Amino acid sequence: MNKIIAVITLIAALSLGVTGIALSQDELNESQINTILSTAFTELKNVPVNACITLPGAAAELPADIETASLQTMEGTVRKDVAALIKHGLITVQFNTGKGAPTVKKPGYTAIEKDVSLSHVEVTPFGKPFYRYDESKSSGALNGKKGLYTDNRFCAHIVYGGMKKFMKPTKNPFDNNPHLVTWVDFLWKPDESKTAWLADKDLKNSLGFFPEKDGWAHRGILLEQNDDGRWELGTEPYTIRW
Repeated sequence: MNKIIAVITLIAALSLGVTGIALSQDELNESQINTILSTAFTELKNVPVNACITLPGAAAELPADIETASLQTMEGTVRKDVAALIKHGLITVQFNTGKGAPTVKKPGYTAIEKDVSLSHVEVTPFGKPFYRYDESKSSGALNGKKGLYTDNRFCAHIVYGGMKKFMKPTKNPFDNNPHLVTWVDFLWKPDESKTAWLADKDLKNSLGFFPEKDGWAHRGILLEQNDDGRWELGTEPYTIRW
């Protein structure tokens, strides 16, 4: 509870410094932010998760054996997003290859279902440039250890629409990190010209893209100073880690 209060307090404090006006030249400014983000987003590992299609079914990094039921609808047909990923050559799936426990990567994890129908999923050479494997730790405990969430994703290129506003750089008052941080609100949308498979409605609709009336979506991202004083994406840039 105290941690939650601390987060709310910090955000409220930082919000007092929200501005869309450039800071003085010796500090972070809008031009610098635009350069950092427009450069970072050329790599799909940095685009928002909303620009990605997450393959259903918890599993380790592909190739992996995934529970067949997670790739299907309740009626037993192949999910539209999975079928479209196969159709456009991003993945190959061998359905019902056997029974057992899905391939997982979770310390201390014991599969609840150990004798389920499995399907083998692999990334194709075409799908590899769009493929992203993400791991994130939960705040809770799993068998005395922090849980580990794993996601296999296929991410679209994005068009960066510029910075909307940012919080005045501030030292995080709730840890010993001496670096300044800022939370940036930026605009983005999928880049269909660089992501041909977005022409498929089933794949495009599987993105978490919910634009405003002007066609742009908002997203927040963390920038942080490194030891050399240079600004860059923070570790886990889409998470406020105070």
